[in-house]
Amino acid sequence: MIGLPRGREKLLALIPLALLTGCGYPADPLPPALNRPTPVTDLRVVERGSKLVVTFTKPTRTTEDLPIKGGGDAELRIGVMPEGRLDLAQWERTSERVTGDVIDATKYYGKNVVVAVRVKGAKGQSAGWSNFVPLTVVQALPTPEGLEAKNAPDAVRLEWHAAAPSFRIFRKSPDQKEWTLLGNSTVTNYTDAAIEYGKTYEYYVQAAEKAGDAYAESEVSKTVTIAPEDTFAPAVPSGITVVPSARTMELLWDRNTEKDLKGYTVYRDGKKVAEGLNSPAYSDKDVKAGVRYSYQLTATDNKGNESAKSAAIEVLIP
Repeated sequence: MIGLPRGREKLLALIPLALLTGCGYPADPLPPALNRPTPVTDLRVVERGSKLVVTFTKPTRTTEDLPIKGGGDAELRIGVMPEGRLDLAQWERTSERVTGDVIDATKYYGKNVVVAVRVKGAKGQSAGWSNFVPLTVVQALPTPEGLEAKNAPDAVRLEWHAAAPSFRIFRKSPDQKEWTLLGNSTVTNYTDAAIEYGKTYEYYVQAAEKAGDAYAESEVSKTVTIAPEDTFAPAVPSGITVVPSARTMELLWDRNTEKDLKGYTVYRDGKKVAEGLNSPAYSDKDVKAGVRYSYQLTATDNKGNESAKSAAIEVLIP
């Protein structure tokens, strides 16, 4: 055998190693992506007037956490709920597919229904239905009409017309971006005592009725706006007691509860003898023995509104 030069021998020995490290082994092929949108988890259905209003968040990624490419068709269905447990196969066969996000409720009055949605990929693939929403559909509630907002003592008085089991009252002030639920009422009026003079408020009212585990609601009333003004005097002071002594008349009375109360005024024999009193008490030292005096009180608020005079109390100093 003819020997190779020592350098050539080393080169030939390195060739197999280079082939192994350069080419590598082919990786296992990846399965094709299924492109199924993730199921909807926040489906919500509310009966409002003669409609069922549907809201949900449409998925943007697949079950493999890939962005959805094309497709994204939402299949929304409503079907009558059979007695007992939900039979999914039966519900799928008998349910109605709905276009859009509003369902005509009139054909389901007095029935229990189930609503669900599934989103399909470009080739019709789906990962399944959303959360199922059961609903008891009732006759459409009337929209409250004739809503009025009126000034009331330290409050706004709301009145409207409608025949419904209960009502929701919503309010918004200039410093609020969103409407807030102010309260509920089972009668066609509501007094908002959580107001501040100098602010402007907007209100609307909505009828509501318990239906199964949820509430049906009406369309909302018109919106009314009011800037309440303090034109109401405080209540007449009450519980007045006058105790005569040798040289003074001691007057005591119940404290008024108005939050904008400024003070009290004392009248003796029809003439003002003290005003701006912060406490429900007064000591009249300008009196004489053997003289009969007549006392009356009023209360005044920060706007200068003064109450009527209390009933006169006559007292004789011994």
